[in-house]
Amino acid sequence: MLNMEKIKFDARDMKILAELDRDARQSNSQIGKKVGLSKEVVKYRIDKMIEQGVILRFHTIVNYFKLGITKYKLYLRLTNASKEKIEEIARYFHKHKKTEWVAVTTGRWDIIVGFLVPNVNEFDDEVQTVLNKYSLYIQEKAVTTTLYIAHHERAFLKSTNISNIIYHTTKDKQEKIDEIDKEIIKILTNNARMPVTEIAERLKTTPRKVQYRIKQLEKKKIILAYKVHLDPRAMSRIFCKAIIYLVNITQEKLMKFIDFASSIPEAVWPQKIIGAWDFEIDCEVNSYDDFQNIILRLKEEFPDVIRNHEFCIVSKEFKLDLFPGCYPNLAKV
Repeated sequence: MLNMEKIKFDARDMKILAELDRDARQSNSQIGKKVGLSKEVVKYRIDKMIEQGVILRFHTIVNYFKLGITKYKLYLRLTNASKEKIEEIARYFHKHKKTEWVAVTTGRWDIIVGFLVPNVNEFDDEVQTVLNKYSLYIQEKAVTTTLYIAHHERAFLKSTNISNIIYHTTKDKQEKIDEIDKEIIKILTNNARMPVTEIAERLKTTPRKVQYRIKQLEKKKIILAYKVHLDPRAMSRIFCKAIIYLVNITQEKLMKFIDFASSIPEAVWPQKIIGAWDFEIDCEVNSYDDFQNIILRLKEEFPDVIRNHEFCIVSKEFKLDLFPGCYPNLAKV
């Protein structure tokens, strides 16, 4: 269990986290050279942050759009649901093989679930199943389809607010991969720092072949980045989601809005979606006041574009698996 009173960071811890957020597949030796520590000390500090619950895992950002996979999200507002019942429903989604992200939130919605499936009919089947299973507790639902998602480096970890942004969209050219490539992706998704030798051993092939295939997946932009998954609470931050309704939106205005949203230092995952609303901005902020200030800046910058907004604060994440059928955290390197 996370005990935030015991978690203390120094400047070098933050530098290590910044390097892991930039490229989690870097070796301890490579990170050590950049932060001025030996590889042994880097490993010790990383292991300590894993033990403290600061680092939850190292994951790989996969462009599933290129592989014919669509991301849908289901939002549930519950009624007459106890804390235990909410946890039960969240655990149901956690165990579900087709879910990507499962979170319990406060605000507009109580549970948000991301699905990664090849088509809308498969998603609809899953939605109907859960609606039937928990019909007594579901007061309202909403569904969205993700069109664009960006992954930011966390600006608060660095001395500068300049953030490298990786993004993928439904317009990306599709690619074909074979079963070996798929197995590599399924391993790396939650094990981004796993050595090539260990991956090769699991796949009963050679490290050279695995390394070549990883490079090809990167070249084709199927693998986009290697990141560290942090618990925001351990960093004394709050995970908030802004839900934005747009109006009078032209392509030019949309691009300006996306650029502005992507420039927000606290933003982690800005997303263009289609559904009841139009845009979402996931942020990791110091306080709710900071989150309100972000909303105010957006409304001041785009008074003729933002029709309405809502928010959710994530109280607990149950799952973050960025590729369907991926393997769990197999090793902590």
